[in-house]
Amino acid sequence: LNAVLAIMTVVCVSFVIIDIVLFDMYNAALLNAGAAAAAVFTIIFFKKTNKYKPAAHLSVVILVLTLASFFEITQNKHYAFYWLCILPPITYFLLEKLSARIVLGLFGIYMAYFVYANSPSWSPAAFDAQSVFNIIGASFSLVLMIAYYERSRKEAWSELNKSIQQLTESKEDLDLILNSSAEAIYGVDLAGNCTFCNRSCLTMLGYGDQAELLGKNMHESIHHKKYDGSHMPAEACKILEAVNQGKGAHADDEVFWRADGTSFAVEYFSYPQVKNGDVIGAVITFMDISDRKQKEAEIQYLNCYDTLTGLKNRRCFEQDRAKIDHPKNLPLSVIFADINGLKMINDIFGHSSGDLLLRKSSEILARICRPNDLIARFGGDEFVMLLPNTTEEKAAEMVDSIGSQFARTNIDAVNLSISLGLDTKHRAEQSLEKVMENAENNMYKDKIINRKTVNRDIIDTLIDALHTRNPGEKRHSVSVSALCFDMGSALDLPETEISKLSRAGYLHDIGKTVLDESIVKKEVLSEEEIEIMQQHTVAGYRILNLFDDTLDLAEYIYGHHERWDGSGYPRGLKGEQSPLISRIIAITETYDRVLSRGDAFARGQRNAALEVIRRGAGTQFDPKLAEVFVRMMENRGNTSGSPEHHAVRHAGIDSSH
Repeated sequence: LNAVLAIMTVVCVSFVIIDIVLFDMYNAALLNAGAAAAAVFTIIFFKKTNKYKPAAHLSVVILVLTLASFFEITQNKHYAFYWLCILPPITYFLLEKLSARIVLGLFGIYMAYFVYANSPSWSPAAFDAQSVFNIIGASFSLVLMIAYYERSRKEAWSELNKSIQQLTESKEDLDLILNSSAEAIYGVDLAGNCTFCNRSCLTMLGYGDQAELLGKNMHESIHHKKYDGSHMPAEACKILEAVNQGKGAHADDEVFWRADGTSFAVEYFSYPQVKNGDVIGAVITFMDISDRKQKEAEIQYLNCYDTLTGLKNRRCFEQDRAKIDHPKNLPLSVIFADINGLKMINDIFGHSSGDLLLRKSSEILARICRPNDLIARFGGDEFVMLLPNTTEEKAAEMVDSIGSQFARTNIDAVNLSISLGLDTKHRAEQSLEKVMENAENNMYKDKIINRKTVNRDIIDTLIDALHTRNPGEKRHSVSVSALCFDMGSALDLPETEISKLSRAGYLHDIGKTVLDESIVKKEVLSEEEIEIMQQHTVAGYRILNLFDDTLDLAEYIYGHHERWDGSGYPRGLKGEQSPLISRIIAITETYDRVLSRGDAFARGQRNAALEVIRRGAGTQFDPKLAEVFVRMMENRGNTSGSPEHHAVRHAGIDSSH
């Protein structure tokens, strides 16, 4: 525009000078001066406002008025009509095609009328100097315009090439950004067909190339089914909703389907694609959230379930029990259960065995329960069961079934035992909380009543397990118990002490229950195995400390491998620092071990065992006790029957046990 106006200004100013100086055409000079001034004004207007369209129209108006006025002055003289050749290119250059056609059409009509109205008075035009200047001026203007058009064309072509290159680079940059995104992105048109997709989209959906998706209906390709495989109608598709309703959508509870027919959990955002105010499609971003869903499920599971047993935890139980506490579920029975011996199992055999005890217990309880029952681990070793539509009689049958199944199950040779209590809600107005409290109290009553029996059963089970694995240990326990009884009598101990001594003798090796069977049976042990074997005194101490009936024996079992000279284990006690009963067991236990290496009833082996006691007096054994024991055994040599049977008979212990 500036170039056209500049050419107009230069040409008009030039003809002002020519018209005045050479031809004395003052009217034409005045017209050209006005056109030049109007062109300058238009240049200033365009520079200040940068409004192209008004400036372009103003320029064309100036040119049309100038030509029309010029033709009115010159009529058909001096080849003035030659100036018409500059109007079409300038008009088409400055205006849009339609506007240019309208302007040229109107001006053409005007010129036809002008020629028609004035031609009768025209005479043939002479070719003179003014004609030459008009032809030269119009041609020069046209040449300048063509030259500028060519320059503009080259500049425009260069700019176009730059724009194309920039668009290409922008597209490549956009593709790079899209393909570098961890999020999958694709677009759809109004029909739901794919218009573009990035590399992450292809990877997540299992496609190898964009051509496999471009133009395909994305709902039918990847979003046609739900989690469970049922059909997902297009009307329910939130992605298409963004297209149809022109609003964004988000979901994280749906799935997309891969090319191989497998599905994955997805979170997606769908936004309408708007151009010139109209929705032309949608852009969808999505992520595979399978790992997140799995973690959420794990967290949800941990919030509601006990990880060790797989049963519901107390928190979840409290949430669910309100749903069960409904009149339609009456009678509603409650069973409280407490696993006996968990602390003992943990202390003796380790927490892995305790965990196994809890798992086996939960399996038994779960087997007893029906599908509509609610069972939960209520605490460390406590469980609770809510039994809808269950009478008290039926619940009692379930209690009996639980007890019998526990009795048939063992952990590390210890039979399982459980304390149980129940109560039943018969009426809607009864408080379930109170019923549960009653069931729990009944469970504790059962635990207290059967505590001694349970403890005795556990002790018997442990010692029986040791004797079953190694029958020699049973003979040894009975024999040592009997010898301890005789030693107590020989020392004139009170009957209560003799009974305690005999019991300690029988249980002195109970700690071997926790040892590996292969070590217990070995005659010769390695240094490492000796260290393991020496732990049986500690284990025995811990076992006997767990029960009221054996608590008074724990200390004696702990010290029965101490030596008189202080070189024993586990504490290295010296002399009378070790309890009397422990010192007696040390003698009787050693005597029987030596005796059992050969024929227990052979006089030679008996003498050898007594010799070991004599030699150990003052170092391994209490010398006074060793002397009493040797004298007692020598006196017994004159009696009939085996010394072991004789001792067992006096101790009152059932040797068949």
